[in-house]
Formats: sequence, structure tokens, C-alpha cells
Amino acid sequence: MDMQPTQLLIVEDDLALSKMLSSVLSLKGYDVLTSEDRYSALKVLEDHVDIRCVIQDLGLPPKPDSMEAGLDTMREILERHPAIKIIVLTGRDKQEAAVQAIRQGAFDFFEKPVSVEKLVDAIERSLMFFDAERSLQDEGTYAIHFNSTLEEDGLKVTKDHFEAQLVKRVLNESDFNVKMAADRLGLRRENLYYLIRKHGIDLDRANAS
Repeated sequence: MDMQPTQLLIVEDDLALSKMLSSVLSLKGYDVLTSEDRYSALKVLEDHVDIRCVIQDLGLPPKPDSMEAGLDTMREILERHPAIKIIVLTGRDKQEAAVQAIRQGAFDFFEKPVSVEKLVDAIERSLMFFDAERSLQDEGTYAIHFNSTLEEDGLKVTKDHFEAQLVKRVLNESDFNVKMAADRLGLRRENLYYLIRKHGIDLDRANAS
């Protein structure tokens, strides 16, 4: 049986650029889907669960002249699909865009225009990381990503933020099955319920079924 081509999603409101990227990447053997804004991107991801990599612009509607909508899109994609790798392409201020994109969890960042070779290399690396993390998760090991700040007295990580992100991620990946999530975290169910309440996680979805 032939393997299905890898699906990618391009989130870009410049239709000419989106079409060009789609054509080039299709010639490289990818199955490319496109969207123009946050809402259509989220719909595509809901309908195509095999997508592992998203290539995204930061200047998206309804505020294409700023990074706000693009960063909001990244944030929501990663909240709903935390394993997905996002590669950012932008024509905006390189330094500021790069900092903001990486803070939000981008896998890689390129200033427009980017060579096809560099983009394909980044895509292949993102797929490799996705598959490696999925393999580790199957073995019970989780790659945790968190933001930190450097202050006068050194590197400080917010414990509650780290804890909440871990619990949310494992619950999401367990389809909010509390028993399964507790097993993966090495906790008793009552302790996981405590963390769910502590961090305000939706108890209607977090059930023990």
C-alpha cells in the first residue's frame, strides 16, 4: 500500500504567495492545504487530524498590518493542538517578530522571502521532532515547553505555570480521560482532580470515563 503524502497547512492571506508556496511544496511531494485567517486555519486543523506542520504568516486578518492576529492564531493552534510544529514566515520587523513568534512556541522562523531549500529543510526537521516526541510520549515520556524570564537574581520559572501547562497537555492528549491522564502523570486520580480545580481547568470535560 502506498504511503499517503504528508499534509501541511499554509496560513497566509496573500493569495498569490499562498498559491506559489502551495505549488512549490506540492511539487516536493507534500499534500498542501491553505487558509487565509485564524478561523479557517482552525477549521482545517479540525477536519484534517494528520497535519503535523503549519507554515504561518504573522500579518493576518482582521489586522494584517500588525502581528496581533498572527500571534493569536499561533496561540490558539497550539492550545488546541500542542504537538503541531509551526514555522513562521513574515515580512515584518525581523527581530521583534522572531522574539514574539518564539515566545508563542514557533518551531522555526524565517523572514520573507525564504528559499525553498531552507523551508523544506525546516519542514523535514519539524516532522522529525513531531515524530520523535510522539514516540517518546508512547513510551511515557513528555517533552514540556515553558517560558521563563531572566531577572536580576537569575533564571526564574513560574512553577504554577509549568504545572498547569503540563496538566493541560496530558489531559488534552488523553482526550480528557482523567484515569488515563493520572496514570501518565504518575498521580492518584484525586490528586489530579486537585490540580484540575487549582488551575481552573474545565471540569465538565475532565471526567473519569
